[in-house]
Amino acid sequence: MNQRISFRSLLALCAAVICVLYGVCFPASAEANYTKFTRRETSIFDTEISFIGFASSEEAFERAYAPLIEMLEKYDHIFDAYNAYGDLHNLYYVNRHAAQEPVEIPDELFDLISWCKAQWNAGMRTTNIAMGAVLTIWHEYREAGLADPNNAKLPPMEDLIAASGHTNFDDVILDDENKTVYFSDPLLTLDIGAVAKGWAADAVVPYLYEALPSFLLSLGGNVYAGNAPMDGRTNWAVGVQDPQANALTVAVGGTEILDVVDVHDLTVVTSGDYWRYYMVDGERYHHIIDPDTLMPSRQMLSVTVVCESSALADFLSTTLFVLSYEDGLALVESLNGVEAMWVLPDGSVQASSGMSRFARKIN
Repeated sequence: MNQRISFRSLLALCAAVICVLYGVCFPASAEANYTKFTRRETSIFDTEISFIGFASSEEAFERAYAPLIEMLEKYDHIFDAYNAYGDLHNLYYVNRHAAQEPVEIPDELFDLISWCKAQWNAGMRTTNIAMGAVLTIWHEYREAGLADPNNAKLPPMEDLIAASGHTNFDDVILDDENKTVYFSDPLLTLDIGAVAKGWAADAVVPYLYEALPSFLLSLGGNVYAGNAPMDGRTNWAVGVQDPQANALTVAVGGTEILDVVDVHDLTVVTSGDYWRYYMVDGERYHHIIDPDTLMPSRQMLSVTVVCESSALADFLSTTLFVLSYEDGLALVESLNGVEAMWVLPDGSVQASSGMSRFARKIN
């Protein structure tokens, strides 16, 4: 377990370092009487959280920061699929009881599941949070492979195929009035990893706009840039890691950056094959599973999405990672206020028509 946490923390640190290197390397303006403060947490969402805010004093910053952490911890507990927290009907509880009877759940979890089901009903089925039965198998083999790399193995395809028969989101029955969820398939489980951090970010952003004049919140690969920095710049600069760079090099201060995205009042979310993976016979097997092949998708090395909603960007970055570039581009161009950048397996970079407004290297 310690290997897993340290490995994922290292990758999350890469994202945090990139944000710090490229987003906050200028001194705060003396004229504005605001100072830049930075904090990090490592115990929430099993990733490193980096937070930067401008405030009139350290005391003012801490008054804003403490409630933020409380809110993120609350969402972490509600969305946790691996741990129980007293009587809380969190995801862990749901996956163990919702097949027996309808389970009343917190609004935060109910709303997330409802939103994901709406995407499913609208035809966005590449990202399916009802794939828990398949993703759990991959998780177990990945954890075992990280703990004992010399004996790392792939899940048997017959096990994955059997589990895939229990991933129909239509078997997740929601009751809007009573805020309950019920699984009509007893072997179905939910995995909300493709949207949980983005959903939590969207939940805390309104508070942050009220609490501080300017902020940058990074939850691993999910970055939300608030009002422009209070140091004279018009945007936050968010570094997008080169997916072919060495993660350790970046973590210790390297600058292997694919591009820099200049934004404010927007989110930047990247999904990549370098975030969570393990090695089997010299080949990398990452965590983004194609629902058609039941194997890690080989369509992309990374996908970065820019839009207003972190939940949508989180969801879309996973969806676009699995789709072909042509299908993904068509999807992005059909959505208002969404731009994306793809790194294909050959290392080439493609982008949607409006991405050049944000990414420095996109013409």
